[in-house]
Amino acid sequence: MSDHPSPHPFPWRIVVPVKDTVRGKSRLEPPDGVSRNLLAMAIALDTINAARHCVGAAAVVVVTPDAALAAHARTWGAEVVEDPGGGLDAALRAGEAYAVSRAAELGGAAPGVAALLGDVPGLHPDDLTAALTAAASVERGYVPDLDGTGTVLLTAAPGRLLEPAFGPGSAARHGERATDLTTLVDLPDRLRLDVDDRAALRRVARLGVGRHTAMVLSLGEPDRSPAEHAQRRG
Repeated sequence: MSDHPSPHPFPWRIVVPVKDTVRGKSRLEPPDGVSRNLLAMAIALDTINAARHCVGAAAVVVVTPDAALAAHARTWGAEVVEDPGGGLDAALRAGEAYAVSRAAELGGAAPGVAALLGDVPGLHPDDLTAALTAAASVERGYVPDLDGTGTVLLTAAPGRLLEPAFGPGSAARHGERATDLTTLVDLPDRLRLDVDDRAALRRVARLGVGRHTAMVLSLGEPDRSPAEHAQRRG
């Protein structure tokens, strides 16, 4: 069990699905001089890093087919599950099942489970804490992305299932389940800004990104240091 202090009424497990970074993020056009797969890796690492600083590394489950990313996540102490194939929802269900069974093996209180997409490089641990605090008061919740069309976070209280419905237009699909799924509002833009394309990358760069993304972006702007891209981490 993680000894990471929690402000929540029950422990959380965060499931982070990440595609193969070599082939992932095909719609993301990186800046000149920046490798797409390095950028995809950096974005995922910053997302995982924020999650582990929020709930503790042992409470983070990374679902990925990417061996390099898996190895890095393990060095931080995160749990890793091989992506079963079948798309994002299948990956999340596999991660959820592992998170719940692992928590049962370790004993203690049953956890809530949160699905966090692995492409939120501006995310700060405090942003995620705020979202999980809001989620702790509902049976199931979700956070739409900044454009209002996608979903960046989906949560389920102990004993409930995520029931993911990701893909294009996922916010509308999740919203249609309003009878038992609550929209979590008034949360920081850094949490809601997922990066799928060049425009989103520019937007999050203005807000500040984690150190891995900052380092990769600095390769395309040699006159700017990583610190100029980065946000301050707690």
